[in-house]
Amino acid sequence: MVIHVLVACSKSKAHEPPEELVWGPDTDLESWKGAWGGTRVQRYEVEELYTGRCTKQQLELVTAHPDATPYLISAGAGLVKASEGILIPPYESTFSGNGGPSFDEWHLLPHGGLSNVELEKDDRVVAFTPPAYLRAISRDPGLERISGNLVAPMKSPLSQVCLLPVRIHSRIKEVLGVAAADLNTELIRVFLEDGVPGIERASDAAEDLPPLPNRRRVSDEELLEIVGVHNLGKSHMELVRFIRDSLMISASVERIAEARRQLGD
Repeated sequence: MVIHVLVACSKSKAHEPPEELVWGPDTDLESWKGAWGGTRVQRYEVEELYTGRCTKQQLELVTAHPDATPYLISAGAGLVKASEGILIPPYESTFSGNGGPSFDEWHLLPHGGLSNVELEKDDRVVAFTPPAYLRAISRDPGLERISGNLVAPMKSPLSQVCLLPVRIHSRIKEVLGVAAADLNTELIRVFLEDGVPGIERASDAAEDLPPLPNRRRVSDEELLEIVGVHNLGKSHMELVRFIRDSLMISASVERIAEARRQLGD
């Protein structure tokens, strides 16, 4: 059995895109494909081009697994089998606003869509990605071919068609010990190690967590002041726990990290 893991691309890239590969209001599929195929466009391997932390971690995690194959879901390229050394030009394209193709067009991008996944009967296709990428997958005409092998979140556009809709508790991050930005990476890791039962056990544990404490909401300015007062001598997670559990303030790991960054820590 091969585990085909779909990994969302990152906005951050190691190289600046040429003007013709920045999706604008006047860009359409035809002009995009023409620019993509330009002979003067410099191209790079996936591992070199994408610099986003989660994308890099997920690609490394999947590549290291002996039975897994990574595929990159890109709003500019389509679906790229990352293990085949395909070269990608720098580009800027997203699924939001007018900054990229529609969900219905995604599978028509230069590298195609789900038709690239080469399946055997008992293989699995794993899709733990941000919602926009799941919506793009849900509109791909090739979805029907892989639906009998697909593993995806129960509360997603894929839940009604996939073989294994996975229950992911809203507080599973607390059990897994990760921030929201790293949740999909951790879900992939757990699946590669323990399959769906591993994720279900984490959701069961989240179900048994005590009720959330009643924390006070603060503005970004007030949070910046609080971090400035209490930051000294604490690691990031020690500061997070102090602010949330001792001061009873509602602030995400990401907001506290941004406050530390602004203070130059």
